[in-house]
Amino acid sequence: MDHDKWLVGLQFHTANCQRVWLYYVVDEVLDTIHAVPMAIQRANSDPERVTRGGIQAEADQVEVQQIHRDGIGRFSLTRCL
Repeated sequence: MDHDKWLVGLQFHTANCQRVWLYYVVDEVLDTIHAVPMAIQRANSDPERVTRGGIQAEADQVEVQQIHRDGIGRFSLTRCL
C-alpha cells in the first residue's frame, strides 16, 4: 500500500533566539496525526540538535502540507489544517 507524503515544517528558536524553520518530508505514515511526531523525532536526532545548538526540539509553530504527484510526475502541495 502506498502511503501519502507530507512536508512538515517546524519553527524553532535557536540558542541565540533566532527563528528558524526546519522542513522534513515524511512518507512512512498514513496521516498528519502521525507525520508531525515523526518530524519532531527527526528534529531531535543528534545531527539536527547540533544544528540548533543542542536545544531539544520544541516547535513554536507547525506547518503541514500533503505532497501530491500527478499522472505526469509533477508535484504540488496542499496545506493541511
